[in-house]
Amino acid sequence: MSTTPASPRRPRWRSLLLLALLLAPLLWPVHYLAERYYREVLIEQNRQTLDLYVANLLGTLRRYEVLPQILGDLPGLRAALHAPDDPAVLDSANRLLTRVREQTGADVIYLMTPRGVTLAASNWDKPDSFVAGNFAFRPYFREALAGRLGRFFGLGTTSGKRGYYFAYAVRENQQNIGALVVKVDLDHTETLWGNTPEQLLVTDTNGVVILTSRPDWRFHASRPLDRVEQAAIAANQPYPTQAPPALNLDPGAWLTQSRALEETGWTVSILAPRILLDRPVRSAVAVGAAALLALLLLLGLLMQRRRHYLERIALDSRAKAELEQRVAERTHDLELLNSRLKQEVLEREQAQQELVRAQDELVQAGKLSALGTMSASISHELNQPLAAIRSYAENAATLLDHQRGEDARANLKLISELTERMASIIAHLRA
Repeated sequence: MSTTPASPRRPRWRSLLLLALLLAPLLWPVHYLAERYYREVLIEQNRQTLDLYVANLLGTLRRYEVLPQILGDLPGLRAALHAPDDPAVLDSANRLLTRVREQTGADVIYLMTPRGVTLAASNWDKPDSFVAGNFAFRPYFREALAGRLGRFFGLGTTSGKRGYYFAYAVRENQQNIGALVVKVDLDHTETLWGNTPEQLLVTDTNGVVILTSRPDWRFHASRPLDRVEQAAIAANQPYPTQAPPALNLDPGAWLTQSRALEETGWTVSILAPRILLDRPVRSAVAVGAAALLALLLLLGLLMQRRRHYLERIALDSRAKAELEQRVAERTHDLELLNSRLKQEVLEREQAQQELVRAQDELVQAGKLSALGTMSASISHELNQPLAAIRSYAENAATLLDHQRGEDARANLKLISELTERMASIIAHLRA
């Protein structure tokens, strides 16, 4: 008698919930690694972008850096410094500066006296002409007269337009007879940035924003200004206001990369919104959570399949035990039936042997009967020609005795025909 195996214990889904709680802390290293990876990717992308912008900015400035020194040697401009009251000389100088400006792409080029008064300018025919203007208060003019290349960024007091100034003294016999200034328009450097989530920020030595992709940040102070810086701003007037408002940026909302420019004293920064980092990190965490959920579902499915497998094994065991019992019973019945079949087969074989013997005897009797019939037929078929041959032979002998040769020959011919007939009968029997 077979025993039924016990059913396996069903797995509880709360064990999966407990496993999920144990695996949930694994999302923290996923978040950490994803943030680290995407931060490095974003930093590398912004570094490359910052390098390109800095290279473009420095290339623009360096293109005009040597222009004041070269132009200061032009005879037409020196003639204007020697004859500041000659209208024809000044007109020639104005037109010369206009042509040079058109050829170089500078914003404004102007010639100043040692006292800072503008004698000639490329914008002499414009409403915002620099001619007759006094810019001695600008630091670039003072640096040029001191024998250095003057550099300065500021808002034009006449045009109200931002620009970067290069100034160089015009000297003759070891004396300053004037200064030549080239103003470079930097507005196009902002338009190069385009419409991107990252923001551009260029601050000068005072920490004030002078170039930016956000117009509302322009001329805002990125840090508090001390008294010396405030006094310099009041004296040089580089901004539209002498008290730049503070630029209040949330450090947690931006990822900042900066590059200092030693030539100008500026700092170029690129600010990437934090969302550019948080978005892929959240996506990575979501993917990790989805993978964890898929793993839990897979484990649940495996547990369910294991339970079904164990139940199927138990069911198969019961079915196997029942089948073995039925097979044993059926085997016993088959053995009994096989014994009976063997006995019947033995009896059938004996009857078959007797039938074969009877059939052999019957065939033999038929053969004997056929031989008897055939013998009688042969005897009849041969006896008639033989009797006729005997009769014709006796007659032929008698005819020969009576000297009847023709008749005897006719009998012999008949004997020959009968002989052929017997040969034909014998050949037919042989065939």
